[in-house]
Amino acid sequence: MHEESASTPDRERTTRRGLLALTGTTVLAGCGGLPGLDGGTDATLRAYDLPDIDADEDPEPVIPESVPVDIAPEHFDAARNRVTTLLADLPIPLGPEDIPNGYIRTQLADAATDATTGITDARDARTELVALESLRRARTEARYAAAGWAVADRGLSVEPIQRAYRQTVSDAQSVRNAHEYVGTDLTRAALVHARIEDTLERVINSRVPSQDGNRLLYIAEWGEDAELAQAHLDDVRHLDAQFATSLPADAGPVEETLTAAAETLLADVRSRRPELPPEPTAEEWDIPERVIGDLRRDADDGIDRVVDATGPASAVIDANRRLTHFEALDRLQERIDEGELSRPRSAEAVREIRSAAYDALQAALEESPAPELTRTAVTSAAWRVASTDWELARYEGEVSVSRLDPHIVDYAVATAIGRAAPDISRRTVETLARA
Repeated sequence: MHEESASTPDRERTTRRGLLALTGTTVLAGCGGLPGLDGGTDATLRAYDLPDIDADEDPEPVIPESVPVDIAPEHFDAARNRVTTLLADLPIPLGPEDIPNGYIRTQLADAATDATTGITDARDARTELVALESLRRARTEARYAAAGWAVADRGLSVEPIQRAYRQTVSDAQSVRNAHEYVGTDLTRAALVHARIEDTLERVINSRVPSQDGNRLLYIAEWGEDAELAQAHLDDVRHLDAQFATSLPADAGPVEETLTAAAETLLADVRSRRPELPPEPTAEEWDIPERVIGDLRRDADDGIDRVVDATGPASAVIDANRRLTHFEALDRLQERIDEGELSRPRSAEAVREIRSAAYDALQAALEESPAPELTRTAVTSAAWRVASTDWELARYEGEVSVSRLDPHIVDYAVATAIGRAAPDISRRTVETLARA
């Protein structure tokens, strides 16, 4: 299930099966040359000659999310223990004698399996934040299964779950009201406080299920949503405490500085809006137009997200991401004007385009004066690359080159983002220092 929770029984959960649905958000960027993009008419390629990608592997971004705070081992232990406790009462495997309805039984069994998988995913995660997110998903899946089984086994009603959820939301509001913006390194402070702001916002404004289907699954979804809210709040409290512990005794308030920097960056974002190219017409929709269309929409739509940020730290991070998109758009437009972006004519060219995306994303962190800030500007692009890899791996036989257009666009956008991000991060750091 998506972390904001859907309400229908056949919802797509935020598990490894559902992660591809989350990669639809387009992220922009700027790039230099794009190798292999030489013009040509449509043709066919052998799928065998395309990039060698394991179709059975779950997609993982080359740049995973992170946060500059150490997560205590006991916090991970508590999350794992919560999952195992929730699953302890389930008769696994569930059989027809336990849940006669096959569809409902499958939903609960899948959730229990996903919860267990989440623990394994957390153990294998490349960053502590990714591990934390895996365990949070594991908790919500386990609660879904446990709540559903409790309805079947002992007639659990929805009221106690709703009360617990409302209390969690109230607690989150109290945490937000009492939150103190402290720090020494302004970039690190912005990253941590932005994570706290955004997570609290998810709890306070989270959606809840509507009863438009099976009662058991409705209560199971309430259990899932209540657990997700509580897991978010647990993680926020831990991040805040760990960050405070890491600071020296003389760490001072930074809210005014973050607010001033956010206002400056927002002014920069607004000043760039008139520079956006016109929306491509229906008659102009080859790869160059599709790339520009993607980047243009995200740059334009993202301005409202910066204005409506959940707090000053989030505004700084969002503005940095948005300015990266504008810079990427400018650079990419220059390449298009020079005729360097069109449909590839060979599988080798496709491989080169994909490699360019990976190289650009990895180099973004290496070349950035603030790698963790740059990471926030490129992680969505990295997910986009992982998603298109997954799709590319599923082609068989002869493939029309035009069918690869969406994937070429994804790789080109990611390349652009990776190449634009370090310079924008540098400017953001300078803005924070002057604020």
